[in-house]
Amino acid sequence: MNWGKGIAITLGAFIIFITYMVIQQMSTNIDLVSENYYIDEINYSSELKAINRDRKFTSRPKVSQTENHLMIQFPSDYEMTDISVNLRRPNDKDADKMFTVEGTKIFLIEKEQLNKGNYQIVISYEIDDTLYIQKKKIVI
Repeated sequence: MNWGKGIAITLGAFIIFITYMVIQQMSTNIDLVSENYYIDEINYSSELKAINRDRKFTSRPKVSQTENHLMIQFPSDYEMTDISVNLRRPNDKDADKMFTVEGTKIFLIEKEQLNKGNYQIVISYEIDDTLYIQKKKIVI
């Protein structure tokens, strides 16, 4: 075997590898976090302020898990309004869940409604017309 055949075989193997990688990447499903990410980016600074307000807040909602439920406990010493709970699944936007909470201090979500795996839970609420946002990563 001479140099020409070796170079041709190496070049052919490299072309096959690159073609395989291109086909693999083109068939991968990539979900955006948000369809309106430009608008969300503009509102990001106000979201950061709301997250920082929540971190400094002493009576934050508490997220815990039981065997069958995901439990969110809201403090009773403040009147929270416009409470929403958003469960975001990083690898599957079809598994995202959105809940509105009204009239309760303990909110339960049955684990049967959720796929097992990683979630980002986003709890947003208002106290005296001031927005607070809590973000936390959980595993179901």
